[in-house]
Amino acid sequence: MKTAAITTTVLALAISLQADAFTAGPELTTEPEPTVITIEAPTHDHAEHALWALRRLDQAGLDLPTMTIVFHDNYEACGMRQGMLRIAGDQITLDECERLPHDIRRSLLHELVHAWDYGTDALADELRNDLLRLRNLQSWEGAHLEWEHRGAEHAAEIIAWGLMEAEIRIPSSVWDAGSNGTEELAEAYRLLTGSDPLWLGTGPENTVRPVPKGGSETA
Repeated sequence: MKTAAITTTVLALAISLQADAFTAGPELTTEPEPTVITIEAPTHDHAEHALWALRRLDQAGLDLPTMTIVFHDNYEACGMRQGMLRIAGDQITLDECERLPHDIRRSLLHELVHAWDYGTDALADELRNDLLRLRNLQSWEGAHLEWEHRGAEHAAEIIAWGLMEAEIRIPSSVWDAGSNGTEELAEAYRLLTGSDPLWLGTGPENTVRPVPKGGSETA
C-alpha cells in the first residue's frame, strides 16, 4: 500500500496498490492503472481492521480489484449477515456489518476473497471444478443452493482460514458439508492459492477447532 489519505467526518482511506509496470514488445512500456481501495469507517479501529485484512491478502499474493469497503452499524445493510459483496459493473462494494473484532476480521477476509475471485477472475473454471471435487460439491454458486453447498463460499471460508494469524473457527455449515480437518483445509487452501496458509507452523496455539453447531456464518 503506497498511500493513505484520511478525511474528517467519515474516515475514508484511499489505498493505492500500484502494480509493477510491464513491457509489451521491445519498446512499448505500459503502466497499468493502480488499484484504489477506499475504506469508509466510523472509527480508526474499524479502519485498522480493514487495513489488517488487506495486508493479509497482500502477504498471500492475492491481488484485489479497485473497490470500496463500507462499515455499517446494523445488519440490515448486509442482508442480516455479517458482511456482503456487491458488484455492479465496475463498482465493487464490500459492506461489513459485524461488530465483534475477531469476527470482523474473519468476515472481512471472507468478503475480500470473494472480491479477489469475482473481481479479478483469479480462479479459472478448471480450478473451481477441482475444489468442487475435493469438497464433494456440485456447483460453484447458485441462488437455489444452500450456503454450505456453494463452492464459492467454501473457497472464501477456507482461504480466510488460511489468512488468519492464528486459530480460526470454521462455521458449522461448512463443517457439515465437507471435512474440516487441518490437513484437508490446508490442501484446499494450497489448491486455490498455490501456497501454504499464512499461519502454518507458527506454533501449537494455532490448533484449529470447528465452531460448534449453531456458529455464525458469512455471506
